[in-house]
Amino acid sequence: MKRLPLAVLLPLAALAACSGTTSRPVRPVRGPICAVPPAKAATAQPGAEAPVEGGPRPEVLLARARQLRAAGDHEGARRRLEQAATIAPDDGEICLALADLLVADGVELDRAGGMLAALPETFPGRDEAQGRLAEQRGDFAGAEVAYARQLARRPDPQVQLRRALALEKLGRLAEAIIELERLRAATPGDGLVRARLAELYEAIGRPTEAEAELRGLAEATPGRPEGWRRLAAFCARQEFTERARAAEARAREAESRPKRELRPLLPTGR
Repeated sequence: MKRLPLAVLLPLAALAACSGTTSRPVRPVRGPICAVPPAKAATAQPGAEAPVEGGPRPEVLLARARQLRAAGDHEGARRRLEQAATIAPDDGEICLALADLLVADGVELDRAGGMLAALPETFPGRDEAQGRLAEQRGDFAGAEVAYARQLARRPDPQVQLRRALALEKLGRLAEAIIELERLRAATPGDGLVRARLAELYEAIGRPTEAEAELRGLAEATPGRPEGWRRLAAFCARQEFTERARAAEARAREAESRPKRELRPLLPTGR
């Protein structure tokens, strides 16, 4: 049997080694490596993913970290992300996930800021994470700018709400109202948005609009007393005496109404 030259065998061996694995596309970062963990986190920690043949795969660690974070286990999620960052320090998605978790936990904010700064400006989710980082630092002007950049790329109700709240913190109430009004038009059933609008309308002296929002909230859940009591308190502050009494009466009526209890279904005998 004729032997193949070594120069041919080596590329074939490399191709065979790669053919059995598939991986997601990696979004690399530009500039400095952003996801390198601190030295103390580089060692193996309890609960880390067991290495598979050829080493742990960063995409598996990232997916598991997302599952753990969604389940409320931030410590477990961080362990996976630190491990993934050690293996793939130029992976932008891992960088963003780790920085975002640090921001959510309010720890190592300078480190998180460095990671986010190393990502390309158009990297998906970067601006939102930078906005929340600015909030953590009390920089509401920076947060508002970051959220505005994110919204310029695509609408997002949560980012709109955060921008409106940042504008409110900055005392830019008219702009905050405009953002909340846009959000209310897009999500008319969002009670938090309507409640915030009512507060701002009252704050700038627009009681008619404030009452309309509070009445709409109360009428959306007529069997619950909280909305009627909020409306009654507002009417009392504005000296709308009769309307305050009427709203308070609706609140008492809702409280006195017996709660419906669902009976368990009887067995069918099948």
